[in-house]
Amino acid sequence: MPPDYLSKSDFKTAFDCGTKLYYRKNQYPSAMDDDEFLRFLADGGFMVEQIAHAAFPNAMDLSGERDQQKARELTDQWLRECDEGALFEGCVMHGNMLARIDILHKKDGVVELIEVKSSSITPNEAEPWKAFCGTKGEIDSRWRPYLLDVTFQLMLARESWKDFKIHAHLWTVDKTQPVNEFETLGNFKLQRKHANPKSRPEVSYAKNRANLRQSKLIARTDVTVLTDRLMDEVRARANELAASLADDNGIQRIKPDIAECYKSCRTCEYRLKNTDSGTRHGFAECWGDLADKKFHILNLYQVSKIGSTSFPDPLSDLIRAGKASYLDLPPDELGKEGPHAKRRRIQWQHSRDRSEWFSEDLRATLLEHQSNPGWPLHFIDFEACNVVLPHHAGMKPYERIAFQWSCHTLHSADRPLEHDEWLNTERDFPNFRFAETLRERIGDKGTVYVWSSFEAVTLAKILEQLALPPETFGTNEITSSREDLAAWIEKLLGPKDDEGKRTNSPRIRDLHKLAERHYFHPDMLGRTSIKVVLPAIWKNQDHIRNHPWFADYQIEKGNPGWDDPYKALPTLPIGTHENETEKDLVSDGTGAIRVYQQLLFAADLKESLRMNHEKLLLQYCKLDTAAMVMIWRHWLGESSKSNTSKSVTPR
Repeated sequence: MPPDYLSKSDFKTAFDCGTKLYYRKNQYPSAMDDDEFLRFLADGGFMVEQIAHAAFPNAMDLSGERDQQKARELTDQWLRECDEGALFEGCVMHGNMLARIDILHKKDGVVELIEVKSSSITPNEAEPWKAFCGTKGEIDSRWRPYLLDVTFQLMLARESWKDFKIHAHLWTVDKTQPVNEFETLGNFKLQRKHANPKSRPEVSYAKNRANLRQSKLIARTDVTVLTDRLMDEVRARANELAASLADDNGIQRIKPDIAECYKSCRTCEYRLKNTDSGTRHGFAECWGDLADKKFHILNLYQVSKIGSTSFPDPLSDLIRAGKASYLDLPPDELGKEGPHAKRRRIQWQHSRDRSEWFSEDLRATLLEHQSNPGWPLHFIDFEACNVVLPHHAGMKPYERIAFQWSCHTLHSADRPLEHDEWLNTERDFPNFRFAETLRERIGDKGTVYVWSSFEAVTLAKILEQLALPPETFGTNEITSSREDLAAWIEKLLGPKDDEGKRTNSPRIRDLHKLAERHYFHPDMLGRTSIKVVLPAIWKNQDHIRNHPWFADYQIEKGNPGWDDPYKALPTLPIGTHENETEKDLVSDGTGAIRVYQQLLFAADLKESLRMNHEKLLLQYCKLDTAAMVMIWRHWLGESSKSNTSKSVTPR
């Protein structure tokens, strides 16, 4: 039987929690299996990798060789025989550890081990490796996982190829460099086998790859000084993990002390929301009888920020005592004074009482908005994307494209609810037309409700883009002047603060901030996203669920989606794979980006499927603004009927 190797992917997964290695090797279900956002990021990485490969047009490519021993032999042979050149997906082994290396480049007796990432940096021209460090020279936490990965590879390479001088390089995306016409997203196409949508895709490029050879998009950094810092730590951890795979009795589980590491368990990929009774569940195995406790401590608001040197962590002691419900803690142990502690105490109290909480100020705050900023009330939501390779030449990596808005409007308390929307369906740069159409809708008067800062940040970015030379983004015709449009956005956002941020808009009011400060429902489980708040209200409040404004989302009880409008959105065939009848659904921002890009760039898209793409986008964004109206109406009405709380009947 071939040895069970510790791969670099295994090492990355298990570095902070060795138990994950056991789950990964035994193929336990993981939330990452169906994480569309992660696949979206990975797709960007595959395209960046193609740009990096273009720098070595005559490289040897081992990506198709899946026999690891054969790949290792070919890599060793290439190192011995090649004086100068590059190798893609070379294989290095040491003991029962293995890594496939993105790029090996050999020149002047030095071997460069190159790891390619799609994350972006602002290069440090004086000392490039410092771009991955904080102000005090410490490795930035954002970059630490990538550098641990590179260090693992370098460790194996130095152990295996002792006759060579080896340097570690991390190639990332230079966020300061605008892309040219050859580097835009539309030039690349990813194709996966339908039978395995999680497989590595084949990347095709529509133009001559020679156009990519001189790309300035890649920041090439020698990070050997940083990997040398991490080497002892990586070697010790790698040896520990590798030893757990080499046991004669099979893979040995490295058991965690959940009392010490419980905060990382909150976001563990093996903590699944819904599992079949016969499905292996890693989180449940780690936590045992404590896994399914009602009002679990991991659902406590901002639980990761509990504990400090001056205020010991009470949750560790709670776990050691065989308990895992935050109701088992006295409320005065939920943290020091401050907004987080206050919020946790509200959660504790109203989870125990099974009651809905409204602050005494919530209704007054909403009524104040009706006079200042005043009527009409506009509830707006944007869909936008920040992709590593932008859609349009002149844009920088991860620069925002705003492609859709929805707006529900109330002109007064006794007038009907209105809805308007806009969706870009052309390949031209959309941001200025996006802002112009929004201005036509919300004008210069009234309150503008949002959920989070996303909308304000998007408009601020468009304001920056309006100041650039007109030719920057190609054709983007608008009917008004750029100056007038910029002045409108600036007035809407308000002046910059001392940190250069626009946080004091005269018109924009953030309902998410109100949810954090003034509202709690036990079904929210410590979270405050709109996709948590809305179902909590919808399934418990007949006056909202049965209101004629929201008839589109009314489903008979017992049917799928009756308790959550996001789950009730209709699916439509969009032909994402070979089967054109396969249905799809947009129920989150990542799904919206995916469908939008298919709408723009899918080849030979039938008109019926194009219309379905548009319908999916429109119905999702419309629900986001309808959700805000539902929440607003509930807050305004129900908070007036009780002092600070209202009992909730579980459904």
